[in-house]
Amino acid sequence: MDSIFGLQGGDFVIVACDGSIAHSILKIKETEDKILKLDDHKIFGISGEGADRNSFGELVHKNHSLIRYKTGAYMNLKETAHFVRSMYAQAIRSRDGPHQCNGLLGGVDSDGTPSLYWLDYLGSLQKITRGAQGYANYFLLGLLDNQYKPNLTKEEGIEIIKKCIKELQTRFLIAQNKFIVKIVTKQGIETFTL
Repeated sequence: MDSIFGLQGGDFVIVACDGSIAHSILKIKETEDKILKLDDHKIFGISGEGADRNSFGELVHKNHSLIRYKTGAYMNLKETAHFVRSMYAQAIRSRDGPHQCNGLLGGVDSDGTPSLYWLDYLGSLQKITRGAQGYANYFLLGLLDNQYKPNLTKEEGIEIIKKCIKELQTRFLIAQNKFIVKIVTKQGIETFTL
């Protein structure tokens, strides 16, 4: 029952996720952070079944760190997106089958350029300016298209995220009361709850 959505501004990326963990008809918790910090300027929001989300997220994070330690260099966001896409693609061809989770990868490169990427469990990759995964897809794409404009300020981006949360809380049958929001700028990652 995940909702992950985000947008790219002039010098930042915002990704938001619901904090709910549910099993069958029970809500287990409302404080789950489904947005991983890959490094000081990259985040990866993942939607999907809890076990796949956690194991794939950890796999991406650890391998991303391993490459940095082996090479001594940071991957830029485009390289990271293709790296994550290749991990999805390898999983499809393995005996275990694909990881049943989709993601939004966002961040800001060292030159200050923000980027947001949409990935799915089949290994599809698309560079986007706004998008959603999980149940948010059904409710928010029209709103994001309507409200988005190039070179948004951080304040305008937060207002759009608040409108998205209000839309989900109004229209979605499942109650998603708490959302975790992460904003990536050249200065780092800021986290807060709405």
